[in-house]
Amino acid sequence: MLTQKSIERLSKMGSKTHYVTSLYLNVDPSRNHGGYKIELKDLLKDRRQALDSMKSAQTITRDQALSLEKDFARIEDFVQHEYVNSTHSKGLVIFACSATQFWEMIELPQPVTSHLNADYDPYVRTLSELLCEHRHYAVVLVDSAKAKILDVNLGVVKEHMSLSDEVSSKVKYGGIDGSQERNINRAHEEMVQKHLRRVSGETQSLFEQNEIMWLILGGRQKILTQFEGQLPQTLRKRVIGHIVVEPDASLPEILIKADQVAQQAESKYEQDLINRLRGESHAAGGRGIFGLQPTLQSLRRGGVNTLVVAKGFKAPGFVCHKCFFIGTPEEKGNQDTCPICAGKAHPVDDVIEEAITFAFMQGCRVENTAENSRLKIMGNVGALLRF
Repeated sequence: MLTQKSIERLSKMGSKTHYVTSLYLNVDPSRNHGGYKIELKDLLKDRRQALDSMKSAQTITRDQALSLEKDFARIEDFVQHEYVNSTHSKGLVIFACSATQFWEMIELPQPVTSHLNADYDPYVRTLSELLCEHRHYAVVLVDSAKAKILDVNLGVVKEHMSLSDEVSSKVKYGGIDGSQERNINRAHEEMVQKHLRRVSGETQSLFEQNEIMWLILGGRQKILTQFEGQLPQTLRKRVIGHIVVEPDASLPEILIKADQVAQQAESKYEQDLINRLRGESHAAGGRGIFGLQPTLQSLRRGGVNTLVVAKGFKAPGFVCHKCFFIGTPEEKGNQDTCPICAGKAHPVDDVIEEAITFAFMQGCRVENTAENSRLKIMGNVGALLRF
């Protein structure tokens, strides 16, 4: 399962001495069947030509080149002869480094843009963007006796559980004093509350075992109000909306309504995040910063809590593989050296990718936002700070 923690782990699998090959391949079955194999051949051809150029220019060691050649051969053999594309997989990701015996494959339910990358760290930016585009949320459908919990991760729905409790019906006898009616109905309400507490417990268990961001409640409004009151405060804070549906509603109907709530919540979440970043950045003593160079400086100090980046934003920079310094071109030392350790300052086309990887390595949260004019004014990148 793709999570913040799994990306954090991958970000730490880099090497100071050898390159890590990162393959992203669009294997969506709705495209030309088997076309991804031809696409991979083209990617490998380009990367092998680039490797030959590096060898001719003597910018890569023999051991580094050998490791990459083995990566390319193993990836090609796996995709061409071993990989079986399931109907549920639309994206294939492979990370490999033969020198360190690192190999990891991830199948994704969402398509990705095909590309092949070789660097000292795994390329994780695409995974980070997927997590933000498709937030992990749960839907709890509940009535007075039944419930169903759906887990929606990367746009894929899985039924976590379905339960049914024995609940007596309400009655209306009338009579002289109505005491029998009241007793029966009191028993009914107690059984309903017990059922709702059970559903609440199952929901809490799901959230404790997974990195789920939001909760959507579905059913008739009266029972939803009762159920939300049974939830612990931590879960009530995760509720982003109610969808009013009949207990026997179809799954497509439920998901259409749930997705509308999730999209509205995502838009509000991004607006609130950028408003908070802007407010913290302008307040005296506020814990916020914006702009590329100040953000990189905060990352290097370990002061970032949440890195905020406009999706697709790129900027040139450099990285020192000796001391892990990442910076903008103007921060280089004399003769293209690292300003800290005087090691070689390796130019990179996208220092944002380096920043994202560095942030995950530190356990920071990374937020990739959609196009936003206010974030663009702030330089397309910023951070909420720990200190």
